[in-house]
Amino acid sequence: MFMFLSHPLDPKDLAWPGEPTVTTKQCTDVTEDCPFCSFITSLPNHCGTHMDAPRHFVKDGLSINELPIEYFCHKDVALLDIPKGLVEGVTADDLKPFADILSKVSFALIRTGLEKYRTEAPETYQMEGAYIDPSAGDYLTENFPNLKGIGMDFLAIGSASDKVPEGKLPPDCHRHILGYYTGKFCTGIEDMHLSELPKDKKIIRFFNAPLRVVGLDSSQVVCIAEIED
Repeated sequence: MFMFLSHPLDPKDLAWPGEPTVTTKQCTDVTEDCPFCSFITSLPNHCGTHMDAPRHFVKDGLSINELPIEYFCHKDVALLDIPKGLVEGVTADDLKPFADILSKVSFALIRTGLEKYRTEAPETYQMEGAYIDPSAGDYLTENFPNLKGIGMDFLAIGSASDKVPEGKLPPDCHRHILGYYTGKFCTGIEDMHLSELPKDKKIIRFFNAPLRVVGLDSSQVVCIAEIED
């Protein structure tokens, strides 16, 4: 069984506060005068389900197209259920019980349960999301060199809330996981669709293919998982 773990890109969705989302414009349609249909899409690269590569916050960091293909194709993947409330951080202490699992996988999906707000209360999802605490970024990058990335069911690695404590602001969260201080990094896929992923089924394979647009720091990714029947 295959499942999409990325959301469709929808002009009605919310992105990071102040950032644009996808727009589409129809140019032609199939009519008596025109044989084909066509659209123009304007796609900011940090809206919807997308993958942050180091270059997003690290001046000399690798961009999405410089990452080896091993960052996008995975056979060893784990789903970590770590329930969180609004404006709560996923910390190193939350991850330590999964240390044995994290040592064996190349990608980990973190499910907090906050995805429900994406449709129930979009502005809450946008403004009051969870975040990857700097301690978690340090823990992952220092202890699991084979871990290529993590995915999350909330808007971003950092939270847009004004309730986030000092030292855990969005730049702090991104820098600690993307290698700003040590050069050791773990990529992050933000705004994933994980709510329908079965808890008791093995993930056989996971793909997170980016748009290969030259010059981008990061990119939308189409996430597909093969789940055991």
